[in-house]
This record gives sequence, structure tokens and C-alpha cells, in this order.
Amino acid sequence: MRPPEEFYCTGCGSTDMTSEAYCYWDNVTQSYADFEVVDEGNDWCEACSSHRTGDFRPITDLKTLAQIAIKREEANEARA
Repeated sequence: MRPPEEFYCTGCGSTDMTSEAYCYWDNVTQSYADFEVVDEGNDWCEACSSHRTGDFRPITDLKTLAQIAIKREEANEARA
């Protein structure tokens, strides 16, 4: 299994990023579904307040890693 990653701004290092994506409205679930990030889309960094290129890096923050592990365990218990 791949280690958890975070999406970050290559300009300032912030993880407060958004990316342009396509999705559609699912009438049955009443939510947006099938998100597909636009390959040549616009990434936006809230910290820089500008269009920046985003990239992925491994998560090293222990608190975040623990939160991920807890969520995975809860999901496993819900399936059992």
C-alpha cells in the first residue's frame, strides 16, 4: 500500500489548495459524483492567493497519520 500523501503548493508549501475538476450531479444520491481532476486545470493556493502548480508529497505529520489510521479502522469496522 502506498503511504498517505498530501497535495501542496510548490510555491509556498501550503496544503490549502483547490484543483479544477469535472463532476456530474447524481439525482439518486443527491450529490456530485465521479470527480475527475482536469489534467491541465487550474490549481489555486489560498495561502498565495494565486494560481500555482500543486504536487503530492508523503504525509509526515504524526497527528494526520493517526487521523488517517483511525478513519481506516472505522471504515473496516463498518464493513465487518
